[in-house]
Amino acid sequence: MKKIISIVSVLALNGFIHQAVASNELCLASSNDCTFVLLSEKKSEAMTQIVNEALSEDVNTQNSVKVTQGSSYTEENEVLSLVNERRAKQRLSPFSTFKIANSLIALDSKQIASAQQVLTFDKEKYPEKKWWPSVWKLPEYDLSTAFKFSMVPIFRQVASNIGQDKMQTYVSKFNYGNQDISSGLDNFWLNGSMRISALEQVRFLQKMHGGQLGVSQHSIDTLKEVMLVEKKANYLLYAKTGAGKANSNDKSSKAMLGWYVGFVENDKGVHYFAFNFTRGSYAEMKADRIEIARNHLKKAGII
Repeated sequence: MKKIISIVSVLALNGFIHQAVASNELCLASSNDCTFVLLSEKKSEAMTQIVNEALSEDVNTQNSVKVTQGSSYTEENEVLSLVNERRAKQRLSPFSTFKIANSLIALDSKQIASAQQVLTFDKEKYPEKKWWPSVWKLPEYDLSTAFKFSMVPIFRQVASNIGQDKMQTYVSKFNYGNQDISSGLDNFWLNGSMRISALEQVRFLQKMHGGQLGVSQHSIDTLKEVMLVEKKANYLLYAKTGAGKANSNDKSSKAMLGWYVGFVENDKGVHYFAFNFTRGSYAEMKADRIEIARNHLKKAGII
């Protein structure tokens, strides 16, 4: 049975639009500053409603906005919606969202056996920095806590332990972004050679969840264990944040790129999402990154 893949692209002619109430803020329009991609494996009335509401709200804003909508038909049982198609296809540094792939590779290659395995890093190679948050200074970490606190030195060590050849083999097999790890084995995802789009993020997560990456089920199950951030009676939310300088070539710029990617399992199916945006500072980005993504999921009736 054919399902419709609805692609919503909201293009702003007169600047970037924010909702007046921060708690309800959505990525509705852009000057290429944000995107939200949602891929649901089962179409629901809520998905259709959010598409229609997004179009309606955006047209009614005080700024002049042009909205375009296109549809295509496939044999797949899925619905794809996105805000700002151009940005959704733009490859950017994954930053700490690469910890999803990094963890999966480490698990499948037997570098890490379980979510509870104690992990360490070379403290001479990766010495403590003044800017490190307190959660990066705990006496001990396992995969769950290192993932939760986005402990960069540990994952740089994990990548080094995996090795160049094996890392490239997995990244290529995963078809992860541009598959380019040439800028350095322990930092290619940190404003290095690796680039991935929001659309590619959701397709990667979909393949992972569906067991289409050629990795063991144990690796997938363990990854899901560490990715789980919220468990409710009617849904499970799995996600990872990511952040870094938006303009790495401009040392004077404080603009930050923020990511929030993951998936939700509920009674309607599995819903993969990827949100990224640019804000003027780290504080501004961190304050809104998760909230905006959650607003989209709420409005779609997914959480």
